[in-house]
Amino acid sequence: MKIRILTVGKPSDPHYNALCEGYLGRIRHYLPVEHHFIRQVRATGAVAEILAREEAQLLEKIGAQEWCVVLESRGEGMDSLAFAAALERHMVGGRKSLLFIVGGPHGLGDGVLRRANQRLSLSAMTMAHELALTVLLEQLFRALTILRGEGYHK
Repeated sequence: MKIRILTVGKPSDPHYNALCEGYLGRIRHYLPVEHHFIRQVRATGAVAEILAREEAQLLEKIGAQEWCVVLESRGEGMDSLAFAAALERHMVGGRKSLLFIVGGPHGLGDGVLRRANQRLSLSAMTMAHELALTVLLEQLFRALTILRGEGYHK
């Protein structure tokens, strides 16, 4: 199985970039992982217009058969063990690709939320999208070490 991550906008903080690249490298020891960015719309218009423009870019990048998980504060919360078990179900179920989408500062448009197969919450608290990406990558790495019985997760 391959993991794909689609993010609205690139992290501008070099510290987030370094952490993300580090976790991507660690994940690649277990599974192929791709990380793609779409351009964050930087407009002074209505939030609905910004979301619609970002949504169009995101929907173009989602494969028709791809299982799509969006990060959303109102999504399903789970601990690291449950997340690892969910990841394992996708792996043994023969899924070819698992896509995670991290929205930008305004979140995700309704069309992306409707297309999602699953909504995942990393926390009930609101966090910067760069931080959400970092937490997602850390939890993916943690889940893979749990599944392999390695010591990182303890």
